[in-house]
Amino acid sequence: MKIAAVSDIHSPKHLELLNKALSNIDLKSIDLFVLAGDLIYKGEIEEVDKVVEAIRVDCPIVAVFGNEEYEHLHEDIRKKASGKIRFLEEETYVLESEGKTLGIVASKGSLDRPTFWQRKNIPNIWRIYNERREKVGKLVSELESDYKCLLLHYPPTYNTLVGENSSQYPELGCKKYEKLILSNKLDFVIHGHAHRGKSYAEVATTPIYNVALPLTERITIIDLPLPKKPTSLDFYTKGK
Repeated sequence: MKIAAVSDIHSPKHLELLNKALSNIDLKSIDLFVLAGDLIYKGEIEEVDKVVEAIRVDCPIVAVFGNEEYEHLHEDIRKKASGKIRFLEEETYVLESEGKTLGIVASKGSLDRPTFWQRKNIPNIWRIYNERREKVGKLVSELESDYKCLLLHYPPTYNTLVGENSSQYPELGCKKYEKLILSNKLDFVIHGHAHRGKSYAEVATTPIYNVALPLTERITIIDLPLPKKPTSLDFYTKGK
């Protein structure tokens, strides 16, 4: 099973870069295309059509909203992308391929500290983020599939934020998701948003992929099953 993932296209800003990145992969080999938010730049809804036109694949495309797909535009964006991109908000998506299933719990995600603009303009933003995290946790705990993935826009750990201003970490991601990742034994996590962070990190041994296009300048390809990571027991057995 092969997953292609990207985020933070901010069309029209990085649309040309997206097209270049798409030209460098075999689109016919992809089983699922994932968009981790911020497809468009600051609510420019007409750009949705351009992103849809750029990503010409035969496989399903699933996405979460980013912070630049403004809340009041969500339904209009869904309509423009209807039949092409499936947007998920605290929802589960299951893909079956060659007898195996991939379960994805998808959400915009949360921040440990809402931004100044959010605190000023979004009533109950602290409660919204907490409730969103709780909903995601419940969905992940109920997930039954061969492979399990969490898809967010905001980073669920600070590990992929290295390279960003450390004082801004709480306004870029939410490390409270780390406990959720570990307790539910997720196979991998996909997120965006961090343009100057790291493209890959881990929470314990769980792979975390930051697929922000301005950072990676490519489409991130994830092949399942992922390589098995050696454990302390493996080292002990080999040494013995």
